[in-house]
Amino acid sequence: MPASILFAVLAAGQLALVCWCVLRYRRTGDRMLIVPAVVCAALVYDNAILAAGRWIGAGDALETLSVFRFVAHLVLTPLLMPWARAAAGLAGVTWVRRALVRAVVYAATLGVILLGVFGELAGLALRPAEWAGTVRYTTEHASPAGVLSPVVTVVVVLVAAAAVWRVRGYRLWTVTTVTMTVVSAAMPPMLLTNCAELVFAWGVVATAVWLSGAGRISAPAAMSES
Repeated sequence: MPASILFAVLAAGQLALVCWCVLRYRRTGDRMLIVPAVVCAALVYDNAILAAGRWIGAGDALETLSVFRFVAHLVLTPLLMPWARAAAGLAGVTWVRRALVRAVVYAATLGVILLGVFGELAGLALRPAEWAGTVRYTTEHASPAGVLSPVVTVVVVLVAAAAVWRVRGYRLWTVTTVTMTVVSAAMPPMLLTNCAELVFAWGVVATAVWLSGAGRISAPAAMSES
């Protein structure tokens, strides 16, 4: 099966997660579903462009369409850090509600976004590349800014997920985050990395849905447990 078809399947999987968030939001009005929906929508676009590249072909059109792939990864993905802190707080992890923790997470989020914008996007240079029948645009040179953003984001999310597991016994978020971390660290082909991203996104969305149901603990109740 051509890799482009598999990327299309991954795009469909991410789109299903977006729909899950939208349907749940319409039922509950829970704003904690917004960030997961936005991140999953960006991943829909990412995989869709990878799937369509072989038909679009190398050229100005595909290069222009590919720019947003990098913008989304460097600007939207870090939003999972303050989301993860808020999610852990709603799940009953009281220490993440401290002003210092909140300030550190917001500073880290702003820091990696600015680093991505000025260290990667400002001088973004793309080149065409082919793999397993797919055509895509990738960066000319790897930069620390492009690597630091996902690393810092995953570390913050993993800490929050592990804290929720410890306090509430809810392990899905941790397991899916660890899965993506291990796969990404192994530096496999992009297709496997994007499969791991789908697993990670599923864990994030499932956690948001859990929080909108029985997972959320009110602030007074959480304080009384500490």
